[in-house]
Amino acid sequence: MTVKFSSLLAFILMIPGILLSQEKEGDIRVESSASVKELIAQKIAFNKEQNSFPGYKIQIYYGSEKECYEIKDEFTSLFPDIPTSIIFSTPQWKLQVGEYRSRLEADKSIQSIKKEYPSAIVLATEIELE
Repeated sequence: MTVKFSSLLAFILMIPGILLSQEKEGDIRVESSASVKELIAQKIAFNKEQNSFPGYKIQIYYGSEKECYEIKDEFTSLFPDIPTSIIFSTPQWKLQVGEYRSRLEADKSIQSIKKEYPSAIVLATEIELE
């Protein structure tokens, strides 16, 4: 039993030395073909042409124009850091707030917004680039 224990102990003590001997310094060189570089350039150009990207907004109101603008002013005073946008879609005016890249971000933000606007909902939409 002591022979097994001694062998195991010796092996455990050798592990750090084995791991340290594996470390080596050097340079890594990545080579890519011209077609890969061309595809990357095309993707960069395509991204620059985009005017919007898929994202999420929180809708806090839909209804009349007058009330929509009143709620917008109220919301802006409560949440000055969150952008707002008013959208007219016959026959309703909609007040949407925030510009979120992920549903998780929108869900996090809606928790505080729902305290003031309980009927707020998260909507998938296109976010316009400035």
